[in-house]
Amino acid sequence: GGPIMVTQTRARHILIKLSQVMTDERARSRLEQLRERIRHGEEFADLARSYSEDPSAPQGGDLGWLSPGETVPAFEQAMDALSIGEVSAPVRSPFGWHLIQVEERREQDMSDELRRLQARQSLFEQYAGPAFDDWLAQVRGQAYIENRLDPAASSRNVRRRP
Repeated sequence: GGPIMVTQTRARHILIKLSQVMTDERARSRLEQLRERIRHGEEFADLARSYSEDPSAPQGGDLGWLSPGETVPAFEQAMDALSIGEVSAPVRSPFGWHLIQVEERREQDMSDELRRLQARQSLFEQYAGPAFDDWLAQVRGQAYIENRLDPAASSRNVRRRP
């Protein structure tokens, strides 16, 4: 019943996806160049808008508030190691290569969200089970199976010439 406190991180990122043309080496090198530009005063958000291949690019790479477990482990570990305002070295994930910048952190009570998820799960279990059983019964009712391996069954199905 009490509060469930979670540390959330507000972060931005720049994603370079891998392809036939964009190799691991080229993606990492491009992000190193962007990181240098940020060190020399360019805005992370502006570079994200221009270079990121993520849907968050128009928002300057802003990912909003992230709770633990919402991102892939490689990304989360790199993000958690950063101080506020710090920009990561290039980070490899299953999605490609990232530069990550932590904007801020907060402690958030997630008990309401947990109760909402539990209610959703309970409703899903309550309705999904019977719906699945109905669907399965319908599929079984429409199925036709002819057993050709059982000799007794096959002899009954043999047509004789008149």
